[in-house]
This record gives sequence, structure tokens and C-alpha cells, in this order.
Amino acid sequence: MNLKIVNNAIGRLLQVLGLLMVVPLLVAFIYHETLNDKLNFIIPILVAGILGTIMVKIGSEKGHIYTREAMFTTAFCWLLYSAIGAIPLLLTPTNYPTFIDAFFEMASGFTTCGASVAQDVEILPHSIIFWRSFSHLIGGMGILVFTLAILPKANKESTNLMQAEVPGPTFGKITPKLSHTARVLYIIYLVMTAITAIFLLFGGMNLFDSLIFAFGTAGTGGFANRGISVGYYNSRYIEIVLGVAMFLFGVNFNLYYYAIFRSVKDSFKSEELKWYAIIVALSTILIFINISGMYDDKFYAGVNSFFTVTSIITTTGYVSAHYGKWPMFSRNILILLMFIGGSAGSTAGGLKVSRITMLCKSAINQVKQTINPMRVTVNKLDGKKVDDEVENSVNKYLLVYLLIFIIFMLIVTLETNDLETSFTAVATTFNNVGPGLGEFGPINSFTNLGYLSKFTLTLAMLFGRLELYPMILLFSPATYKNIKNK
Repeated sequence: MNLKIVNNAIGRLLQVLGLLMVVPLLVAFIYHETLNDKLNFIIPILVAGILGTIMVKIGSEKGHIYTREAMFTTAFCWLLYSAIGAIPLLLTPTNYPTFIDAFFEMASGFTTCGASVAQDVEILPHSIIFWRSFSHLIGGMGILVFTLAILPKANKESTNLMQAEVPGPTFGKITPKLSHTARVLYIIYLVMTAITAIFLLFGGMNLFDSLIFAFGTAGTGGFANRGISVGYYNSRYIEIVLGVAMFLFGVNFNLYYYAIFRSVKDSFKSEELKWYAIIVALSTILIFINISGMYDDKFYAGVNSFFTVTSIITTTGYVSAHYGKWPMFSRNILILLMFIGGSAGSTAGGLKVSRITMLCKSAINQVKQTINPMRVTVNKLDGKKVDDEVENSVNKYLLVYLLIFIIFMLIVTLETNDLETSFTAVATTFNNVGPGLGEFGPINSFTNLGYLSKFTLTLAMLFGRLELYPMILLFSPATYKNIKNK
């Protein structure tokens, strides 16, 4: 591995982090917060800027960014962003008594998980609340994608960096130039975020609240500035706006590009989009039927069903109702949705609808071949044959996913005695959902967990967001053998 080019890349990413943290610092000035509140951001800005500059100086732009360098850079960058981003929270006198707590919170922010250890978020300074949600906006589309969008230098090998971070079984550029692809994606992303915020303003939210919830919706994150999340507003309008917005942010962003610049009709032909919509519609109907007897207002039950389904499948994690009290049938549907996740190329977490579709088709084909060994079956997606390499990679990904999930769950069970609690705690963090069930349900935080479990779940968030392999490479001893500093 070429250490110099890795140092240069990470150094530039840290410089970008320093610039991004100026935004919450400005919020501290706007709300006339104390000098200490401002220093909470000035210190990490200096740390990121100085460390980033040193790494750029000792690094070099010359060399090749192969897959190994790209995956290592991606994983290490996300760890550094979470660690340095945690400094303002650690320096804040409430909610985050230890570095593990602050690290958990910011990893949750950047990975757009939305799980929190804060006991009373409403007493936090505006700058901290903004920074938590702003990290959703940054991490939603991707830290490296953002950097590639704003930096002038991006060669063809930068594709490896983008591929290591963008979720999904396959990666493809929508324009010939990678930097242009990144800019197009981010423009669409930011315009949709702005539109969401405007609609929330019409629903009676103030500007600050509308930005907080728009950031969380865009990144499919889920941090809120209210203790009971969206339920605080008790507004069907806001729940419908956020439900629709969450659904849209769970769609592959490439489809928006095709719809805007090419053909709307062709965009709607996406098989993944069809299955995504079917899963949301079917889950909403089933849950509505199951919970309707609990509510006198059937419209309210319908809105809650749709809102919760879109919140969970897109791994946003906003809460409008205490679904932990819903019947087991509805809760089991929500657990399944945690694992399915949104579309590949979206800001959502989970396994992704495209992978689930491929796995289901492979299973059906396997059954057909077992019944009739002479039968030739072909796995297709969008009318095209899925390459054997892609199909094998999806199968292998699922196996690795399950193994790591089991390891994380076993560690968490050391400190919990409830299977539902430990299972859903890992499921909700590994799939970047946020709220779980049981002890860490929709209106509870993870504050009572021990340090081992908090650290384990923090790793689960990072493993899930980066789709396993970059983090596996980061912690593999083989990675650090034969490092070339040239």
C-alpha cells in the first residue's frame, strides 16, 4: 500500500472537515452562545486543519489509488471524522460524559444511523444540535463524494474512492467525468433537501427546526432537536411531508438524473424502484390492518403506518408513534424492513432492495434447477442478465454480513439479558436505522449501555455504512504488511 498517497488523501479530507465545522461555529455566533460553546468548535477546527496540512505535506499526489488504498482511506477517514467531530460534544458539559459517548453520537451522525446516547437533547446548544444533524447531510451522500465534488483534481482512479463509499452491489458513473458525477449527485441531493425544508416551513416549523429535520431526512439519519422526535409536532401534514421525503431519499439518485436529463419513462422502468415501492405499500397496508383497532382515528393510523414504514425501510429512524407498543406482527415487519433497507445508490442503509431482489431470484432459480436439473435459469435485473461475478459477490456479501452481525450481537449480549433488545440494537445500528425495540425502543436512547456495547455498536454503524469491506481491511493485520512509503 502506498502510504504517501493515502496520507495526502486523508490530509485533504481533514482540511475539508475543518471547513465544514465552520458552519456550526457560525450557528454559535448567530445564537449568541457562550465563548466556551464557540471554543468547542474552534479547537477541533484547528486540530483538523493542522493535522490535515501536516498529512498533505508528508504525503504525495503521485501514485495510484488502487482498491486497497481507496478502501483504507475511506475507512480511516470515517473513523477520523467521527473522532474529531466528537470533540465539540465531549467538551459540552451535558449528555456526553465520556469520549465513547461522544464518538458513538458522531459516528451515528456521519453514518446516518441516528441512534443516540443523549438523555435530553433539548438542553444542548443550538450549535451542537445543528452539528449532529449537519453530519447527517455530510454523511448521507458520502464524505468522499462531497470532497470529489468540490475539489478540482479528480482523475479516473478516484473512481475507486467513490466506489469504496457509495452503497450498493454495483457502481456506475452517470457522466463521463467522476467529479461531474459527484457534483450532479450533490446538486440533486441539496435541492431535494431545500425543498423538504420549505415544505416543513409551510407546516409551521421554524427555520432551525425545518433544517434539522430536512438534514435528517436527506441523509436518512434521524437526529432530532426534540425528545420525542416528529411526535412533538402532532401534525399529520408534517408526517406526510417527511414520509414522502424519506421515501424519495430512499430511491437511487441515478434515477433522478435520468429523469431530469434523459427520460422519465425509462427511470420508472427500474425493477429495484418497483420492488421498493411494492414493499413500502404492502408493509403499510399490513401494518395499518394490524394496528387500526388501536386507534379511533383511522386516518391517523394510516399516516402513522406509512410514516413508520418509510422511516424504517429508509433507515431514517424518525418516530411519530411508539411502535414498540404495536402488535408483534407489525414489529416483526419493521425488523424485516431494517434489514431490507432502501435502494442502492440512495442515502439509505440496510442490505438494499437490489441485493434482496437478486438473492430472491437466485433462490427461486435454485429451486427450479433442483426440481429440473436440466433446466437453464438466468438471473435478470431490469431485463438484463446479472453477471456471475456480481451474483457471487452478493452471495458472499450476505454471508460476511451475517457472520459479522452474529459477532456483534454476541458481544452486546454480554451486557443485555433480553434477546429482542440485543438483536434489534445490533440490527438498528448495523443497518443504520437508529431506534430499535425493547429497552432501546423508539423513544429511548442507548445511554444505559456499557462502554463495550457502545463501542461495538459504533463499529457496527461504520461497518454497515461502508458495507463491510473497507472496515474489514482497516482492521486486518495483513493491511499493514509491506506498506510502501514512496
